[in-house]
Amino acid sequence: MYQKGEQRSEEILRATLRVIGARGADAVTHRAVAREAGVPVSATTYYFASKEDLLERALLMAAREETERLERLVLDLAPSALSVDEWAAAVSAQLAGDLDEDPAKHVALFELGLEAARTPALRAELGRWQEANLRLAEVGCRAVGSDEPELDARVVVATLTGLLLEQLASEREDFETGVLRPALTRLFAQLAAPTRSPASL
Repeated sequence: MYQKGEQRSEEILRATLRVIGARGADAVTHRAVAREAGVPVSATTYYFASKEDLLERALLMAAREETERLERLVLDLAPSALSVDEWAAAVSAQLAGDLDEDPAKHVALFELGLEAARTPALRAELGRWQEANLRLAEVGCRAVGSDEPELDARVVVATLTGLLLEQLASEREDFETGVLRPALTRLFAQLAAPTRSPASL
């Protein structure tokens, strides 16, 4: 019985993420989520007392899952002796593939950043997700020979954030090979340079 309840609760939260992905956080209501999940409204109100509770739990779930995925990717790539091109290709394939598979989740993660400004309860999970992003970027920066991997990791994350947000809005078919991989290859190559000056970046 408990397992069935957990499954129903998760289905409702995933429906909430789909609503966020399609129409934004403001569109989340018990009725809209129930329609998306194919359940009666009484089911959503049984598990989640308010719209705020529904929204917060859905965003937390998305952030935790993405944090776990990034941490697995760090473990997979950290021992690898890859070239700049190979690192860019590996990270691009992972990120672009995940974006194609579940764009609504990524919309929800951007919404999380906005909601955390208004909802303190979301900030800790947002921080863990951001830290996982930085760890992955730092592993890449160290692998390509960055002399300031912690600082450069922030540059990589900022670049990726902008490119992913742009892709969510434009849905380019050649995003991985035409945008993401070339941008990361160039960025990693610059960060790997033994000597850098502002004029060279």
